[in-house]
Amino acid sequence: FKGMREGINTNEKRRTSLLIVTRPQTNIDYPLWDAARKVWKEHQPSVAELSNDLQMAGFTNINSNIETYKCSISLARWQNMVRTRCWSTFSNFSDAELEHACQVIERDAKSNPRNKVVDGEIMLEFDDRLVFLQAS
Repeated sequence: FKGMREGINTNEKRRTSLLIVTRPQTNIDYPLWDAARKVWKEHQPSVAELSNDLQMAGFTNINSNIETYKCSISLARWQNMVRTRCWSTFSNFSDAELEHACQVIERDAKSNPRNKVVDGEIMLEFDDRLVFLQAS
């Protein structure tokens, strides 16, 4: 972040700022399985880590907030996204592990009272959270 700060802070009279949009390290509701949650946590920096890195790079006025919004996706579509490794988290798993994960996701989906069945399809209902981290 230091090089970034130095690169954008070329005019002393102009106040520069940075916005990072990311997701939380923990407290996620995505329809994942335990091993994927572990990989997610290992690779996703916490807000505290990012804030500390920004502060060490010379940024000040560091603030963060989390916005939550409702998401809905069909089980079949989500399973396809997992199988095709739509997120880097899923790249840590073999095809066989992802297939097993899809079975776990389906089992969990059927017992989750938040999910709905629409036109014969299970719709996964969960909250997504975005972290907005601002610094100047």
